[in-house]
Amino acid sequence: MKVVTAEQMRYIDRSAAGIGLTTDTLMENAGRAVAEETRKLVSSVIGKHVLVIVGPGNNGGDGLVAGRYLADWGAEVSLYLCSQRSADDKNLKSAQERGILTVQADKDRDLAHFEKLLSSAEVVIDAVFGTGRSRALEGVFQEVLIRVVTAKQRNP
Repeated sequence: MKVVTAEQMRYIDRSAAGIGLTTDTLMENAGRAVAEETRKLVSSVIGKHVLVIVGPGNNGGDGLVAGRYLADWGAEVSLYLCSQRSADDKNLKSAQERGILTVQADKDRDLAHFEKLLSSAEVVIDAVFGTGRSRALEGVFQEVLIRVVTAKQRNP
């Protein structure tokens, strides 16, 4: 696996835009790659409970695309939206049209619904923030990711 720094990733994104690749194309490719990697990790996604934690921006969009592919391939996908997505977000609309369970964090104040989704998940996809995040986590983002780390420590 090749790993790039945040600075290198920003350069790659600018270069992709420079050759005419749209944000939608990049998001579709990234989301499909995440879904394919997930499928490799668990052999078959059919019937697997997958929780996609969706943040704002393009990283969240990547997660929505990954969730769509996984659902199309037979996974039981749930999307947990840590923040409001745009009303015209085509990737969110596409997921909802497929009947993918979508939970909005601001309607889950005590995170009880999140805890239920997390406890039944066989795979968790973190699509919260990308390389642009430089400040400390806070609020629901911090609470959700702390719970994921704690669950991972209990169930490696």
